[in-house]
Amino acid sequence: MAQGRTPRSRTRELTIVQAQRQEAERAARSALATEADTASLALAMFEPIAGSLGNFAWHVSVPGQDRFVRLARTGSEQLGADLHAEGEILRLVAKAGLAPRVVRCDPAARLLVTQWIAGAKTDLSAAGRDGTLRQVAAMLRQLHELTTPPGLRVVDFAVQVRRLGTGLPAEAVRPALAACAEEVLSRLGPGRATALCHHDVHAQNLVADPAGRLWLVDWEYAGLGDPVFDLASCASQLELSAASAGLLCDEYHRAGGKVELSRLDLARWAFDYVQWLWYRGLVASAAPGPDASEAALRAERIDRDLQVRASGVLRCNNH
Repeated sequence: MAQGRTPRSRTRELTIVQAQRQEAERAARSALATEADTASLALAMFEPIAGSLGNFAWHVSVPGQDRFVRLARTGSEQLGADLHAEGEILRLVAKAGLAPRVVRCDPAARLLVTQWIAGAKTDLSAAGRDGTLRQVAAMLRQLHELTTPPGLRVVDFAVQVRRLGTGLPAEAVRPALAACAEEVLSRLGPGRATALCHHDVHAQNLVADPAGRLWLVDWEYAGLGDPVFDLASCASQLELSAASAGLLCDEYHRAGGKVELSRLDLARWAFDYVQWLWYRGLVASAAPGPDASEAALRAERIDRDLQVRASGVLRCNNH
């Protein structure tokens, strides 16, 4: 919780978020009931899955069916999600064994239902981190080698920066960061949309099943892109040290991929800048409540970090 909010304001925010969740659950149940393969889930108990600011999600079970159910928030497309492309991509990556099996993907209803993967949180402790990074590197290399269908959407981070930046209110703009982003993206070079990428690799999207197999979930930001941004996404959101980022690169190389560490440093800063724009966009568009407050806190934290790293990332990559 942000400092300075009164108990009354916190109570009001909790009331708002409870109402939002209840409305989302009603919408999800209504959508589930419209098709035979998910109708029984509409009457089951919904176990909320916390942590996402972009979606509502639940674990829902009935005899013979153990499912993950997700309802995308309205407006997620303005922040870069593509629910139609996600459906096409999910069928491809599920067949490759990288993602859970799709039960139903219904962009019109903003609904996604997949097989539920029972498991614990990914081990990112000091003892387990290196092993996890080796798995992630191998998984990303497998993803980047997939043959993709024609017409798949392209995710260009320079375009994302322009799109997200255009939607910001004037008071949220940071000219110095924008100038640094332009230089960083220039040094990374024109968009290299050479591979299918996930673009949002973080702990909640990495699910380890009881056998230790790793799965990637939540593909609404996926598309053809530059593989370096998948590694940057992982390095940033798992808060990897320089040594751990180097290990991720090395393991990706060992799996047959190629990403230069200098490009990873640049892409990591650019990814964080897009994250900052995303959170600022959510703050500008979301109703008041805990999610908007959390997004504001994350944006402030990333803002400070980007400013500290700005001169360093350009100096270290000044060839």
